Amino acid sequence: MNTNKLLILSIFLLLVPQGLLAEKSDISDAEVLLKPFRASPDQVLVLYNAQWPKDVDGSEPGQDSKEVADYYVRMHRDPVLGKKPYMLGLRCVHREKHLNQWVIREKSQDNKNGIIFVGKGRGPKAGEWARDSRHVEIVINPSKVLIDWDSVEIWCQSDQNKEKKLVSPIVSGIPRKKGRKFVYPDIEEEKSRCYRFDAHELFKGTVWVIFKAKNRSGKLIRNLKLKYYDRDDFRFSLRGQDGIVDEKHFQEDVAIPVKQFLEDSANALPDGTLLKDHILYIVICHGLPFSCEGVLGIERGVTPSPGDHGAIGSLEQRLQTLFYDWGRKIVPPVISMYMSGGPDSNKGVRNYRITTAMRYPMVGRRWNPYMHPDAYSFLAGKKEPRFINIPPFPEVRKKISPFLFAYGVSRIDGKGPREAKRLIDYSLYASKFLRPEMDRSVRERLKKEKKDMIEDLPERLKKAERENKWGSNEQERLGFRVVSSRKRQGILQGIPFLGRPPEDAVDGIGESKDEGNRNYSGFYPGGMDFTVHSSNGWNMGRSSPIWRQVDQGVTMSACGGPAYGGGPHITNATFWDNRILLRYLFRGRDLGECFLLSTYYVNWSTSLLGDPLLHPDLSKTVLDETPPRVAKEEDIRIKLKPAMGKHMGTMTIPVISTKRDPEVAKLEVFYSKEGENIEQISYWPIYSTLPHVILRDLEPDATYVYRPVLTDPYGNSTDLTESFERLSFRTGPISDKKISPPRALRVAKKRKKGWKIDFLGLRKLAECGTIEVEFIAGESGLIPSIVSESLNIKSVRQKNRISVSLEAGCPPQTWYLKSPLQPGEKATLILRWRRFPLTRELLLQAKNGNEFTLVADVRTPWEKKKLRGPIMIKEEHQVKVLSAKICDDALPASSEACEVMVSPIEETAWKNAKVSGM
Repeated sequence: MNTNKLLILSIFLLLVPQGLLAEKSDISDAEVLLKPFRASPDQVLVLYNAQWPKDVDGSEPGQDSKEVADYYVRMHRDPVLGKKPYMLGLRCVHREKHLNQWVIREKSQDNKNGIIFVGKGRGPKAGEWARDSRHVEIVINPSKVLIDWDSVEIWCQSDQNKEKKLVSPIVSGIPRKKGRKFVYPDIEEEKSRCYRFDAHELFKGTVWVIFKAKNRSGKLIRNLKLKYYDRDDFRFSLRGQDGIVDEKHFQEDVAIPVKQFLEDSANALPDGTLLKDHILYIVICHGLPFSCEGVLGIERGVTPSPGDHGAIGSLEQRLQTLFYDWGRKIVPPVISMYMSGGPDSNKGVRNYRITTAMRYPMVGRRWNPYMHPDAYSFLAGKKEPRFINIPPFPEVRKKISPFLFAYGVSRIDGKGPREAKRLIDYSLYASKFLRPEMDRSVRERLKKEKKDMIEDLPERLKKAERENKWGSNEQERLGFRVVSSRKRQGILQGIPFLGRPPEDAVDGIGESKDEGNRNYSGFYPGGMDFTVHSSNGWNMGRSSPIWRQVDQGVTMSACGGPAYGGGPHITNATFWDNRILLRYLFRGRDLGECFLLSTYYVNWSTSLLGDPLLHPDLSKTVLDETPPRVAKEEDIRIKLKPAMGKHMGTMTIPVISTKRDPEVAKLEVFYSKEGENIEQISYWPIYSTLPHVILRDLEPDATYVYRPVLTDPYGNSTDLTESFERLSFRTGPISDKKISPPRALRVAKKRKKGWKIDFLGLRKLAECGTIEVEFIAGESGLIPSIVSESLNIKSVRQKNRISVSLEAGCPPQTWYLKSPLQPGEKATLILRWRRFPLTRELLLQAKNGNEFTLVADVRTPWEKKKLRGPIMIKEEHQVKVLSAKICDDALPASSEACEVMVSPIEETAWKNAKVSGM
């Protein structure tokens, strides 16, 4: 290897410069006096999609991406100093809507291998694996046929001058992996053999290898002619053969506008500091893509499956390294890597592909020098990390070499702006009030001990440090309820965290007894969770764990920016090391800095969800002792609409919340018809600054008296009738001429491929409707499938359970559940959907008429879709349909559908409903 190549390799592999976290002056094993650091609001840059087309129901007027960005800026504005986050809208400059898809698509795709051929003769074709002539290896397996080992003949021929030489290879047993290298055992009689040699020692440049072998009958069983290339004939490539960078659209739509904004002197601080150096964190708002090409469009990993180890990465991680000096200071060498599988592998060829070192995963402090030295240390067998004194992020960044200049980048997102904004509300609330006492079960435990609070929380922080408690053990030492026994490499990391006990999420059930297990329903502000699973990605549909966790109220989570889809595979180190994150987050560091401290990969698929300004310093957080407040009675919004001969609607109550005095609340509304004693209750279990409930079963032309009760995470309650006295609303008539009554029921007709429903003339069906199917359950209690272009129920038999996929005014979602039905049992399936109030609910009706919710979705914003017919009801796996009907009206979602999670149908309740109906 020449001197220049040695220098490049040294820079690439030994990339941690002097003066980083490992300086003895900054890190000590003695008692740690960690310096807290809190970023100013104006050290955040908020990015949004200026061309986002959606403005969903329930959001503010105007497009949703900017709505979330505006809200972030407004809520984080310093009320005293006036400092606020910077905001930048991004546009597709190509007029091709690149920013309105889940991934920024690129036209140029020829630099995935990151090298170009500069040698003599023809280079590799597009997509061809360039085998390294230094590693010619061919394996013969005699398991199926007896080999005449003496017949093996290998020739090597130069592609340039056609000279040919007979090869005397090294012969061994099948190579085995030992650590990071292969070892080659001795030959065993009648066992597989490996023939290997270095063709580069015979000829420079491209060569051909001819390999022949016969069986003991003299029959030719292996006749290969393989092309190998000289590694010296390749150079690292920034743009590929076409001269166009493979991340051109990302650069022109995202990277260049962001860089220009940060480096523009017109945006500099009064002292001349550029925003590039002042900004610490970047927030990606709902509406921007989840993914883009990784650096220079180069694939990660060396496998024959680019869909699983491809070039796509998360948008967050690409922006994190926006100012990494790729291609100038960071110049990866040309190497070769062994690739399992690949061309001719079925013929025994072991492929070493010529490529760039950028194919290796970029992990650890070599690539993320801001990472804690012991993040994910348990992967190397070191179970306990060290608590070390890490200087604040701005100080560390000044010491990092400029070609590794980074930002903490995370995402504020959800199914719609309501969920995205809730993340911001939860961040503000948790920054002030995150303590163990937020958990209702902890408060109940303290009450039994005749205590009001944990008075020694700062001392407990120090004790956890002295006792070297991390993850779940630290949570327990501090007084939190440990809700998970989930281990990773034998380590209890404390994920999930701050899950709500079921009695807090669903009123009327008893106290949770089993605190040591995952007995929780949704999350308190500051709660976190992530699921290490190959398919957990934003792009994998609404059934992915990330979407469910956001729906249930997490404040922090992670997933694949892409999962599969052309991105690198999700591993057990793709997200954050929760031991490290909690240790520093609880002791005065921002979430944005803690994400950098605890993440292992760079230029990968890691997508981090959370507000970087989240700052719950447990030595300073306090109890929330103030009940929720509402400014005035006129702020209570009631919207009513006729349904099934009555009225129904929603009640929304905005809670006063500010940066200085944050608040969130769940809502319970008690209402009854004036003059009657029959009281109804509607409940919204998720804490919010804008909680709402569904009002059901309202008589027309009637006055209703109501009593709303708001309750915050600490159990502080406000009965609004105590502030506003008597509260009431009145319903209108049903016979209003503006209201078209529902059409008559349509009945399904039996056809060869199932039961067919023709819904022509049911004009309202695209936005509300009910389908009822009387049927006999199939295998495993399977229910009928309902199939049309944009309204679907798919029921699939699984092991001891069924999967149910629901699509109605939204992308499909899938649930896995145990059916309460026995094969051959008769029941009625009911599907209801409404745009307002938002309803998607699938129910089973027992013989006595009682309805049981199977699955429901009342929080994914409605997507307007044309409903095209006909609707077919399938009879599969012994399911038998007896009758079916449809109408273009529906009852609103039931109270069970509005829970944080729909509970499984209890077998006893179902059996009792069957018996009482006989």
